[in-house]
Amino acid sequence: MASSRPQRTNTQLDYLALNYGYEDNVPIEDQYPDYPTQTTLFSDTLDTIQTTPDSILPSESASQTILPDPDTSSCLSIVSQPSTRKRPRKTALSTQWLWGHFDIISIKRPWTTRAKKPMDTDRLIQCKKCNWETSDSVRSGSSKNMELHLYTQHTLSAPSSLSSDLINQPSIVDSFNIKPKLSVVAQFQENILRWVVKEKMAFTTIESPSFRQIFMDLPYPELDAALFSRTTVKRRLEAEFQHQRTQLKIELASTCKSIALSLDIWTSSNNISIIGIIGHWFTPDFLYKERVLEFIELRETHSAENIAYAVFDMLQELNLEEKLLTITGDNASNNESMVLILHDLLKAQCPEPQFLGLDSYIRCLAHILNLIVKDILRALRSGTVHEASEICNHLNDQDLSSETALSRLRILAIWISRSNQRRASWKSVCALMKLSDRYIPCDVDTRWNSTFLMLDTALGAKPQINRYLELQTELPQFTRQDWYRLSQVHQVLKRFHNLTLFVSQKHPQMSMAIPIYYELHDLLNQGAEKQGLFADIDDDIAVAMYRGLVKYQKYYAFMDETDAYYTALILDPRIKGDLLLRELSGDGAGQMIVDSIRENMHQKYHYESVNEDFIVSVDPILDIHDDPEVRMLRRLAPIARKVAGSDIDEYFTTPRVDIKPSGDREWLAKWWRDRRDSMPQMAAAARDYLAIPASEVSVERLFSAGRDLIKVRRTSLRADTMRILMLMDDVM
Repeated sequence: MASSRPQRTNTQLDYLALNYGYEDNVPIEDQYPDYPTQTTLFSDTLDTIQTTPDSILPSESASQTILPDPDTSSCLSIVSQPSTRKRPRKTALSTQWLWGHFDIISIKRPWTTRAKKPMDTDRLIQCKKCNWETSDSVRSGSSKNMELHLYTQHTLSAPSSLSSDLINQPSIVDSFNIKPKLSVVAQFQENILRWVVKEKMAFTTIESPSFRQIFMDLPYPELDAALFSRTTVKRRLEAEFQHQRTQLKIELASTCKSIALSLDIWTSSNNISIIGIIGHWFTPDFLYKERVLEFIELRETHSAENIAYAVFDMLQELNLEEKLLTITGDNASNNESMVLILHDLLKAQCPEPQFLGLDSYIRCLAHILNLIVKDILRALRSGTVHEASEICNHLNDQDLSSETALSRLRILAIWISRSNQRRASWKSVCALMKLSDRYIPCDVDTRWNSTFLMLDTALGAKPQINRYLELQTELPQFTRQDWYRLSQVHQVLKRFHNLTLFVSQKHPQMSMAIPIYYELHDLLNQGAEKQGLFADIDDDIAVAMYRGLVKYQKYYAFMDETDAYYTALILDPRIKGDLLLRELSGDGAGQMIVDSIRENMHQKYHYESVNEDFIVSVDPILDIHDDPEVRMLRRLAPIARKVAGSDIDEYFTTPRVDIKPSGDREWLAKWWRDRRDSMPQMAAAARDYLAIPASEVSVERLFSAGRDLIKVRRTSLRADTMRILMLMDDVM
């Protein structure tokens, strides 16, 4: 390739000029020698930057045009001409450090500078660590957004060597999101607020004489004076809440390309209906984010319309209307209507929303497992907690011979818990036997896995239970057949317990949803057919598992109609489409699904929108903090990249990754993080779909914390105060 690069034989460096005409170390900003600005331009088949006297260089700021750094000009071997400038301008050393973190790509695209000068060539500026990008035409000479991106997304800031004597004005990063150094009193007050929020303390605690005495007895009188009233606590929290809400908007705007929601509704002990909404997304660095976006009162009925408007208002407040991808919720019928209403609301705002109504509705997998278990237990006539409580109320008048072993175990657990004397008797029996004196927990109709946990505890306390019942006359003893029966039910429920624990983990598991469905089918089918692990179960347990299989088929049909499940599955490189091709090979359905997902990806993740279809050259911008060897190698072998085609086809045609299970829950995110540059289209899809939660267990955890919020001294807590406290708890 021909090049007009000048020869270096007659271009000796003026080393005195490199130090601004001084032999000693002199502060850079104090010396402004004249340096040439007109350059000999490169001309070859590649589009390169046409550097003119009015061009804005990477080292220049938004407010001033700056002469090239003499070191940089010399190293680039640019032939210099006499300067026509009368007033020299200062080099922005405060921003040179950040250019080493970006690739500079020349593209032929006309644009106009702020000085109304037309330009034929633009530059695409891409972060080396993620997919974030900007351009000269967008930034208009300012590097502040680039600096802000490096700080907020990669915790990178100007090196300490760039001290205040080189940086005349503080950057945005210096004043944005950086916690100022607080005085002792201010830090004390901040810690008090954090303690109130995190420990869910009543505001009146601040005014307690015994609480204040703690600080009065310390040799710091200013701390006692710094304690504020409960009114001040609330006012300070409200102000901090508004600040944190603004920070959340900034975080979502800069790190969230698409977002998946999980939501549920809860009625507090003080009879306030609350909708909790959690957002799930991946940052450009594939860091998983999970934030509480809303915890607000539903003032009217739990109708689909009211829920839809509550979600829509939150999306509008946080500017997420175009970013919403899916919603994960329980299987309540009003959720189906809600997503349809929400889709209409979003469509009125943006013509082509990512959220597609029912096609974007993810049914909570943990709830589905619980519904299947309930059908199995109902078929086994296990009874309910309410029925067991009624029997305990009239135990002397009841004939328990017709009750199943599981039902009688529940009655025993309730019966012991109702009397101090019976609890003491249980403790005595266990002490004499030198065995665990743990009480048998009674299951709860609305608590997942609680029946399994009751069975698990009872089977571990079999000797204690038998001995205890020998000393009682009110309850019949368990026979050997009863214990065998309980062990069979325990064997069935244990598999559901393990699956529930897996989908309840606090990390994305959408890619494993379909494998869980397939495993669940095998589990229920083997039980119904009395095969494998369930070959020896009783016939009525096999019938009960068939009832569970019927329930499973209902929700499998819902899952099968939602592409998000299959997309997430294929985006797991350990699985890709192989599982579908194996499980659905009979009628070719597996291949049809794989082809459909592949086509959908081509339509949604256009090659042009992710990577321009042209040959690119990367400017070897010098970073004064690079290692000299790195700079020299960059000069001798400038980065060049030519993209051959779509990485979607490459991903679908290459074999899946063969890797042993490592137990690393972040393996999948790390795998895509390492390939976001080489496979930008597929990485963009992975960032969207792999953050989708397969269950709404995170919201259940949120409500559990909400229950702790309503204590004895806080029964009159208002809904707006609850909202502030719960949202602040998420960020403190």
